[in-house]
Amino acid sequence: MKKDIPEIDELIAGINDPDVTLGTIPPALEEESPSVISSHILSGESTSVFDDDKCWQEFISLLEADELTTDKNDRLVCKLDRDLADSLDDCDIHNRSRSDLVNAIVRAFFTTYLGKLAKYRREKKSLFVNFKEEYDGKD
Repeated sequence: MKKDIPEIDELIAGINDPDVTLGTIPPALEEESPSVISSHILSGESTSVFDDDKCWQEFISLLEADELTTDKNDRLVCKLDRDLADSLDDCDIHNRSRSDLVNAIVRAFFTTYLGKLAKYRREKKSLFVNFKEEYDGKD
């Protein structure tokens, strides 16, 4: 049985290559201004200036918070699109790391829009959800 395993050069081609882009802007959007493009991204639901300002203020306050209040040992790995990672690396906000920025962004978003996000909450599908018997130490 022959396994088709790619060569290492094929696997690492394009890593840290500035000529490689992960996504393309549709031709219809190329000539539009950034404000028009951002309106395409908003998916139809308008946000108020108050929510945007509240989200930004929450983001900044999370970054200004003492680093000792966040337990960095309790973090998980999450893959981030390269263009987003590069953009975050270009930001120097209170000398915080990319992970700190991502956590602050997501926490600020959840704080601001928790009411709207609640309707998208998944139903738990574990078989243990309804299990209420106490473990008696046997078996």
